[in-house]
Amino acid sequence: MKYLIVDKTFGVFSMGKFKRLIVMLTLGLCAASCFAKQICFQVVQHDNSATDVTEQSLTIEDEVLNKFFEYGFIVTNAAAQVAVSDGSNEKIYKTGIGEAFNGFSDYFVQINLFFSKDESTTSSKSDLKKIDFSIANAKTGTKLADSCMENIKLEHKKDDLKKVSSTLVSEINKALKENKTKA
Repeated sequence: MKYLIVDKTFGVFSMGKFKRLIVMLTLGLCAASCFAKQICFQVVQHDNSATDVTEQSLTIEDEVLNKFFEYGFIVTNAAAQVAVSDGSNEKIYKTGIGEAFNGFSDYFVQINLFFSKDESTTSSKSDLKKIDFSIANAKTGTKLADSCMENIKLEHKKDDLKKVSSTLVSEINKALKENKTKA
């Protein structure tokens, strides 16, 4: 037995069509309210003793990407690079923000990792001494924030890198929230 629903606005509907209409309206409403910001990250390694991106840099990149994904962002990354000179950093930045723009990202975050080797370095590898990052609107290129973390102490343990990465994620997230209206 089919039931008919009579409505002056929509006319006559069978119960099956009415259910489909309700489901479609609900799905449309849910789809309209679901959104996430897309962030493109780029790690730039500044290390005179390394010619390739090191495991430390890739570990930090991985931790940052994973945390922002867990926060509900759509996360992409431009290839991690080694800056051979200060002048190359600007070229790397332009390439990265171009990739963010072409990938329809909302934000572009460049993370600069500064390594150095001196008499206090305890291993054959350079130590991470400083991290700075800049956040830009990927659509307009406008810089939204710049920040720096200095005097980083690591004993080349993966747990130390995770702690530093967590602090970095907190700083980036804080800066994103402060500049939400500018994006």
